[in-house]
Amino acid sequence: MQQDLKQLIAGIIKSVDEINIYKNNIINVKKQANELEVKLDEKKITKSQLNVYLDKLTKGKTKDDFILLNEQKILNLLGQIDDNVTIIISSMSKKEEIKERASIYEEAKISIPKANAQYIKGLAKKRSKKKEIQIPDYTLYRTTRYGKISNLFMENLSIYLSDKYPGFFISMYKSLKSSGIPILSKTFVSMILFSSAIAFILSFLAFFLIFNSLSVISVINSLLLAVFFSCFIFIALFYYPNVLSNNRRRKIKNDLPFVIVHMAAVAGSGAQPIAMFNLILTSGEFKGVEGEIKKIVNYVNLFGYNLSTSLKLVALTTPSKEFREFLNGLVTTIETGGDLKEYLNAKANEAITTYRLDRKKYVASLSTYSDIYVGVLIAAPLLFFATLAIIQVLGGSIFGLTVNAISIVGTFVVIPLLNIFYLLFVNIMQPES
Repeated sequence: MQQDLKQLIAGIIKSVDEINIYKNNIINVKKQANELEVKLDEKKITKSQLNVYLDKLTKGKTKDDFILLNEQKILNLLGQIDDNVTIIISSMSKKEEIKERASIYEEAKISIPKANAQYIKGLAKKRSKKKEIQIPDYTLYRTTRYGKISNLFMENLSIYLSDKYPGFFISMYKSLKSSGIPILSKTFVSMILFSSAIAFILSFLAFFLIFNSLSVISVINSLLLAVFFSCFIFIALFYYPNVLSNNRRRKIKNDLPFVIVHMAAVAGSGAQPIAMFNLILTSGEFKGVEGEIKKIVNYVNLFGYNLSTSLKLVALTTPSKEFREFLNGLVTTIETGGDLKEYLNAKANEAITTYRLDRKKYVASLSTYSDIYVGVLIAAPLLFFATLAIIQVLGGSIFGLTVNAISIVGTFVVIPLLNIFYLLFVNIMQPES
């Protein structure tokens, strides 16, 4: 018994020494990388020389990958220390043994400050927080009050239109499935129709009050604008799942390189493939792929599918082409008995390179977006209102509308909507940080 406890204590001391090594590796890489960047700024070395030095320093890996790998090894060693301490404590049935083993453990902890105890405690806190996160409950569809009201008024019409024009709604059904919205397709069609009808009624009343006239022209203009606004709501809701699907695709694409790096580090420790997905899901750090990983885990744990089948099912519905290719490659590697670690390392390098190129392209496109904003949303409205001021001085109207009505609609409707569309566009194009 005493011999086993001594081996456990020796294992703790060995783990602490290894933690010290990995911590020093991180510190040295950060320090030398900063020194090399200073030399590059002072033009003492070239960019190619910097890359060569960094490649030798990180043993062929990037700086971020090297640091992430060493931190993951530190977390694994902390887990081993926790396990050994748990075994020691559980084996102490007598008070004398507790005191004796506690003193031995205190002696083992003396070397911990050498490994920068504050740094290790920070990583240990991260690890403990991750353990507290639980896998969310599985949800297939969710009923909403607005959906019930929409079905009450529009269910028959939505069923009729879906049966009559299936080709028109098929693209929306596919986007709805990949967007992650937990609503039945029939209910969503009812919500689109009901929202369009409400928008028509409210917009007609609003524009009629804005025109403040009982003339035939005012009524016709109100009807036309109400139809336009209702069609706008219909189109916006119809393509809303597609927008969400594209947004999910963008988030998955931005998180995927770091997820693969994380999986490669876990696979290097010899863990089972399903453990990689459980670890990513419980970490809560990769919100972009969390929904897809949740599906994989639920297929395995709730529905009893094997991992290969679960990966194939998720690959069929995921909106990200990159994630689909990654899952299919993972299935091939698992089923053929290939080297999972080698596959993950290769995909990690490829994904990181693509991520950097996409970042550079986005930075280059920001200047174009700023020019568009200045021209369309700043200069154009100024010219428009200057023209309205001239028309008001000269007297007259545009399409039967007074200058005041046009100014009100432009100020409180058109310009805010244009700004909202621009912000949505920039938000869609912007990669996640």
